[in-house]
Amino acid sequence: MADRLTDLLVAPVSPVDASSWRAALDDATAMLARLAVRRAGAGPFRVTDHEVRAVLHGDAADRFAPSPFAWSARTARRALGLAAVRLLVAGGARSPVEAVRARLDESARWVHEGNPCATRLDRWVAGLSPAGRAAVGADAVTWGTRLWCAVDWAALGPAPAIGRDRWWDSPHSALLALRGRAEVRTDRANLVVLSGPRRDSVRAELALVTLVESLRSRGGDAPGRVVGWWPDSGHLVRVEPEPAVLTLGAEAVALVLSDAGAAVRPAA
Repeated sequence: MADRLTDLLVAPVSPVDASSWRAALDDATAMLARLAVRRAGAGPFRVTDHEVRAVLHGDAADRFAPSPFAWSARTARRALGLAAVRLLVAGGARSPVEAVRARLDESARWVHEGNPCATRLDRWVAGLSPAGRAAVGADAVTWGTRLWCAVDWAALGPAPAIGRDRWWDSPHSALLALRGRAEVRTDRANLVVLSGPRRDSVRAELALVTLVESLRSRGGDAPGRVVGWWPDSGHLVRVEPEPAVLTLGAEAVALVLSDAGAAVRPAA
């Protein structure tokens, strides 16, 4: 698995016709501008892969009902696992267990010292009982170990970006933002760790990453491929940077915003 996944992250990307790419990007940008104007006064909305997946697999009223975020072993495992992998890649730890323990200790230390770097996650971790911290750490170790063992890190070069989600804020409305989530980024690819069942919506979820990367690019060049990976099964999905992917991503955003409007609109 490590060889197969690593090959996708470092393999050259096929050239894209520049004029076709630019036309698709212009069309996607125009569509997003219209959507942003339509949402004026409707309140802020962030479109992520979660919303894309939810729109294609659930009930609109439930999908967009406000629910406060809460830290738990499940919601914290990605952030802690990514921090552990960053430490391992940098040579600061010898195993995922050691790396996660170091990250948890750092949280407690920062909160105790009043360090301005302390986040909500750090404060939550610092307030856990010893048993609670052990449970959270175990989940993070499992998550981080899977990612750490799935890639030949030396082959990715000296500085792969690990766990740096990227946002695109609409220039037409400060209320609309899109997130491109990726666990690992190289010059040629973005790796997205997937969970849940294999589903038809996954290409639209991954297309959102391509769309955000393209909108953020000052030169308008095509970004790298996006690779989706399910750790439980080892299944891989690859999305190459093609004009049709930009269209798919923009249409997914439009569907999310349309469904969100329907969910909050009062019944006639």
